[in-house]
Amino acid sequence: MERFHEAAGTSDLAALAGGDGMEQSFYFIGELAEKTGLDPKTIRFYERAGLLAPPRHGRFRTYRKTDVERLVNVITLRKLGVPLARIRDILAVEDVGNGGAAHPRALRILEGHLKVLKRKQRELELQIAQTEVALALNRPPTPAA
Repeated sequence: MERFHEAAGTSDLAALAGGDGMEQSFYFIGELAEKTGLDPKTIRFYERAGLLAPPRHGRFRTYRKTDVERLVNVITLRKLGVPLARIRDILAVEDVGNGGAAHPRALRILEGHLKVLKRKQRELELQIAQTEVALALNRPPTPAA
């Protein structure tokens, strides 16, 4: 997953999860929000979506290193445009572990996501070309000088 962080521009967050600069063993939601640049509401949203499950201590949540790593992975995948349902699938297979490399099933999910993005790109390119033609056909002629 580390290479994905670099591609998505989240390697600075990955350093947070990896222990670089982590001076405490857990964070409260406000501290985690500050460290990641996320709004606490966003972090809670990811919890409700089943992507994070920090332990609760009364009305407080505490986020351990594993929760921070998981959140960084969620942020990275969201920046890549991966839908929440696919992120859930990727995290489920990544939880099993694969010796530091991305799990083959996680890679297949990302490959499928790339195919979707490329199809959308082709559709957008066609729409752009058609819009340019429509504009060219419907603009009033420019007066001759």
